[in-house]
Amino acid sequence: MKMKLRKLGILAMAITVMASCKKDQVIDNGEVIVPGNYENGYFVTNEGNFGTGNGSISFVTDEGTVENGVFESVNSFVLGDVVQSMSIINENAYVLVNGSSKIEVTSIADMKSIATIDVSSPRFMSKVSDAKAYVTDWGINGVQVIDLATNTVSTTIACGAGPEGITVSNGFAYVCNVGAWGLDSTVTIINTTTDAVETTLTVGDKPNSAVVDANGAVWVLTGGYTEYDAAWNIVSETAGNLVKIVDNTIENTYAFPVGNHPEDLVINDSGTTLYYSDGLWSKAVYAFDISGTELPTTALINKSFYGLGAHDGYVYGTDAVDFTQSGWSFKYSANGIIVDSVQVGIIPEGYCFN
Repeated sequence: MKMKLRKLGILAMAITVMASCKKDQVIDNGEVIVPGNYENGYFVTNEGNFGTGNGSISFVTDEGTVENGVFESVNSFVLGDVVQSMSIINENAYVLVNGSSKIEVTSIADMKSIATIDVSSPRFMSKVSDAKAYVTDWGINGVQVIDLATNTVSTTIACGAGPEGITVSNGFAYVCNVGAWGLDSTVTIINTTTDAVETTLTVGDKPNSAVVDANGAVWVLTGGYTEYDAAWNIVSETAGNLVKIVDNTIENTYAFPVGNHPEDLVINDSGTTLYYSDGLWSKAVYAFDISGTELPTTALINKSFYGLGAHDGYVYGTDAVDFTQSGWSFKYSANGIIVDSVQVGIIPEGYCFN
């Protein structure tokens, strides 16, 4: 009897310790169920100062509590130089660290490091299947094919110059070739079954981001191109475009005013409303219904953001401030009403929603 009581006492102590270390525990049929630390909220990827290796990730709870540096707080090393983006696939988080030429793989439950994938200059990642993902990589002007079972690169696919945003729809991947520091005007379409290029579409200068709507159509945003002379005077400019692609063919193109440079195309969870930033040096956020026939002229949010996100009925925007101190994340209703703002890491670039 004493032995049984002792074991029960140890078990009770263990449950108490676990409950004190984890968030949002649930009692189900008398058993303690402990979910992961990072379930109820969203992540912000912070680039950090270039060359200093202080890129980081912040986690913001649904209640607005911020935990900065969530990776280094549980690992024995920092993420590295220029945290570009983050994707959650299956049970893992994939953090693309551009300046450090790697993808850091972590458990989404506790952010502990699982593996490191060496790549050249990773930008964005998109899930193809439970077994495979694509990563755009400026260093190879192509896509790295990631084996998610082994967390290794299985092959590469050549694209245009500076592959940037990427999305997957109906068995194809759509890669925005932004041109890196030069110029490209194309979207590379990849057959995700064969990992072969199906076709290439010319959509307009410097395509930067792409999303899939509720009907499976792909929307691509191009920023337009500005050419300067040696004294930084503008020589010529081209218009940015919002392009709708259906069945690997361009169905519609909506042109922005020349001189504007739209960027950061995102879409709401229902796949019916697009959001993007547009303007000259100072931008604003606009909303576009996928059934619309003209670009909106009235801004939803009159604020210039460094990165955008949309999730669970809200629109999010990051402010990098002066690019040296900690930045901010702002949360708005779908009607453009400010909900809250929180201070995050240095140069917040984008969002990852769980």
